[in-house]
Amino acid sequence: MAEIRSFTVTGMHCAGCAAAVERAVRKISGAEDIYVNFATGRLNLRPGAGYPGDAAVLDAVKRAGFQAAPPTAETSAAVSEKDRREARREVRRFVGCAVFTGLLTAVCHAHWDFRLGGVIQALLLIPVLIGGAGFFRRGVPALFRGAPNMDSLISCGAAAGVIYSLILLGSRTAGHLYFDAAAMILTLVMLGKMLEARARRSTTGAIRALLHLAPPTAQLVREGTEITVNSADLRVGDTVRIRPGEKIPADGTIVDGASSVNEAMLTGEELPVPKRVGAPVCGGTLNVDGTLLVRVTAAGEDGVLGQIVRLVARAQDSRAPAAALADRVSGWFVWAIFAAAALTAGVWSWLGTGAQALHYSLSVLVVACPCALGLATPVALISGIGRGAALGILIKSGAALEQAAKLTALVFDKTGTLTSGMPEVKAVRPVGSEAEFLTAAAALEQYSEHPLARAVTAEARRRRIGPPPPAVDFAARPGFGVSGRIDGRRWHFGNAGMMAALAVPLPEIPADLTGCTMIYGACESGFAGMIAVGDTLRPESAAVIEALRRRGVRCSMLTGDGPGAAAAVAERLALDGFQAALTPQGKLDALREMRRRGEVVGMVGDGVNDAPALAAGDLGIAVGSGSDAALESADVVIMRSDLREVVRMIDLSRATFRVIRQNLFWAFCYNLIGVPLAAGVFSGVGVILHPAFCAGAMAASSLTVVLNSLRLLRFR
Repeated sequence: MAEIRSFTVTGMHCAGCAAAVERAVRKISGAEDIYVNFATGRLNLRPGAGYPGDAAVLDAVKRAGFQAAPPTAETSAAVSEKDRREARREVRRFVGCAVFTGLLTAVCHAHWDFRLGGVIQALLLIPVLIGGAGFFRRGVPALFRGAPNMDSLISCGAAAGVIYSLILLGSRTAGHLYFDAAAMILTLVMLGKMLEARARRSTTGAIRALLHLAPPTAQLVREGTEITVNSADLRVGDTVRIRPGEKIPADGTIVDGASSVNEAMLTGEELPVPKRVGAPVCGGTLNVDGTLLVRVTAAGEDGVLGQIVRLVARAQDSRAPAAALADRVSGWFVWAIFAAAALTAGVWSWLGTGAQALHYSLSVLVVACPCALGLATPVALISGIGRGAALGILIKSGAALEQAAKLTALVFDKTGTLTSGMPEVKAVRPVGSEAEFLTAAAALEQYSEHPLARAVTAEARRRRIGPPPPAVDFAARPGFGVSGRIDGRRWHFGNAGMMAALAVPLPEIPADLTGCTMIYGACESGFAGMIAVGDTLRPESAAVIEALRRRGVRCSMLTGDGPGAAAAVAERLALDGFQAALTPQGKLDALREMRRRGEVVGMVGDGVNDAPALAAGDLGIAVGSGSDAALESADVVIMRSDLREVVRMIDLSRATFRVIRQNLFWAFCYNLIGVPLAAGVFSGVGVILHPAFCAGAMAASSLTVVLNSLRLLRFR
């Protein structure tokens, strides 16, 4: 599947702008899965057959009235600095507009001559129009392009009030002037957009916090001399010196020195990990108490921290299925409001006066809020995914977050997930020589990374059995075992399924080994013995299963271990079910069967051995791994090796979608109620909204959605 292409889009000021960009890019042949996220200012798409290249995308965005660029580190930094400068200018513009709007309002309420007061009001309005020129500069061209946005509504509303007032003033016919309404509309909307933008920047704090984990500079050692360089300039093969208390600038391998490294940014564990020569270290982790020389193996975006930043940024840019309705509505919302305003003007021109027609149609134009709809889902997703990243829970997409909130069943792997992952050999029961049998087992298992294989090789070392001899014709059968030729004889070590395939009869498992996982051995075609391996449950496993059950999630286990060991674990944890002696294909089939029964199934594993199963469920959750394999195979990566984080992840996802539902409810209800009120539907009972009040309500609506989403940043 083609890699997703991302672009930074500048100039968007509302959900209508995002919809216009999306419509323009959809006309490009070969552009698929297009999503424009107004909250992050990003355009994502997947190139398909016939994709003409990025230049066509940039040109389409430009024709829509905006600017786009690939989000390289340099352009991202430039955009960030540009945003800061623009924010400072917005504050100055708002203060100036607020001062003149206050003076204009005071003149409006003074009992002056109509003509003199009107001229003074018009003069005081000029600085406000200059300060709010951006609304006209963005809104009017968008209207003529056939893709109106919120700025189009504001600019049309303000212009209508100004033009009506100038005509009234020129005719010397006394009446209500709307100079003050136009000024207050522009000023209040400016304030609302300024506060909204500031609040939205708070939701992206997770990315900034992750970027700040890496130190800005590094001590590069070259020909025995240290020089200070930017961490971004490090390259693979460089050697850097890290002193006590300094952060490691890039992924690498220790070539000299020893220390303890705090890897809490990866694992959540504050206890420092001892590191010696040859040990790997990750960029962003903290060197505690020794001086290290580290040879860089991955720098910048290629390191683990860079991958995490990229993963979180991509997740925050993704579209959740819950956003589909709001996105569709945002696409035609502005046209619908223009139609409602025109209908309001026509009805009141017939039923009332021209002044009433202007008053109510103006109120309709400025009360409607497409931004509240457009922000309802993405800002909550950004906050939820960002909060997860701060807690060490990496959620790869909005769709994954939504699936986590809907989970009805969780399937756990056994070894390394429900258990500690550090199995030990409990007994060796050979038919012949114990030393020969264990030596053969270690000779084959040394080539495997499976926890059971490591237990066998560790037992051989513990018993001081010499280095295992090399194996010839080694073969591994995933889900079954290993085989190879040692000293001229063919040995096989694996589970009961492997022995059945070899037609090797097995004895009964001794009563004292019930509950252990059995590794059976065969030499040539005869049974040679068995190795009993036991594992201990994680201390938190039982509490986690009970917590999930209280949340309505059924818990079961799929494992390749034998039925006896699996049954013992399932009984101790009171699981809802288990299947044992499964091959990797058997796990896939079991997950697919659960999904066919209508379950929303999550698979919890270690992210390496369980990669196929993690991909087969509705949601794959890798626990306790920051490896490349985990980042690729799972939808959710829990960096800390603690099953309680699975419960926290589900709670976070459900909290996020509660906020999304609240936002959508507010956004739809606000517009459904606000537009009829502004149109004067209830004027007969004395409910009449001033256009300035409508402008303030519109600004407050967007801000309410953003502030509600920011509550997720305090999730515990």
